[in-house]
Amino acid sequence: MRREVEGLARAFLARAGTETATKTKAEAVDWTRVPSEADPLDKNAKGGEARGLRKRNQVATFATHLRSLVASGRDVRTVVDFGCGTGSVVMACAALFPQLKFVGIDLNPVSIDILNRRIAESGMTNVSARVGLIEESETTLDDADVALALHVCGEATDFVMDQAIERRIPFIIAPCCVGKVQKGGMRSLNRMRNDLISIEKPNSIERPRSRLMRAAGFDFESYMNAAALADWSGHQGVDPTDANEPLARLPRLAKTAIETDRGAFARENNYEVSMFKMPAQSGIRDDVIVGVPHHS
Repeated sequence: MRREVEGLARAFLARAGTETATKTKAEAVDWTRVPSEADPLDKNAKGGEARGLRKRNQVATFATHLRSLVASGRDVRTVVDFGCGTGSVVMACAALFPQLKFVGIDLNPVSIDILNRRIAESGMTNVSARVGLIEESETTLDDADVALALHVCGEATDFVMDQAIERRIPFIIAPCCVGKVQKGGMRSLNRMRNDLISIEKPNSIERPRSRLMRAAGFDFESYMNAAALADWSGHQGVDPTDANEPLARLPRLAKTAIETDRGAFARENNYEVSMFKMPAQSGIRDDVIVGVPHHS
């Protein structure tokens, strides 16, 4: 299985012309100007300082790409953060872009309650939050101009991308655990919340996503094998982010193939797509896909 995935992945990436993703040159954030309620380091007591610093890096990455979209002259007024959790990205971005309106959407009502308390305590008026399913069409606000998604699990990443493509708006997405993509399976943001889904709906996501990946020889089974390999996160004594670590080579290749497939799917839907890596110390799920629709 591993040898087959490696061969298919290399053939696909050769067709896609994919090279190493560009490392995001995240703009420095002056966190002293951000309310403590919006600072993921100050509000990350559960995860400790290391996790808070990772969240800061992730926020800086999203803010950098969002700033580029705003500077490009696009009409950006409302930004929706899908799978926002307790608000690490949406709160900080709302503080950094006071001229924009931000909306956080998450399946977990407890997370939304926490986020709404943080919003109230911060005094910020350009951010709000609501409970909703990513895959439900009514979740998307009519006036959304940009879609964000940081580490929403499984096929939820693809639902965000589909929402954006359907509305012809830009997206900034950092995918998470692709191996949780399961036919007729993962419907929510993560496994812990899966029991909140009361109505099972047919799977609407075709795997592989792109015609390009299918043309390279991938079918559903080989795609799922690649997705499972892509989720390898190392073990004791092995750093999955180490470019010189032999055990991490195939998982990195598989992850690159899965994310390139997503990018190719967006390109096939008339999007300009750029692939990035977050700065160092941002965690092992450091891929970022930025898509901007071409003008029709």
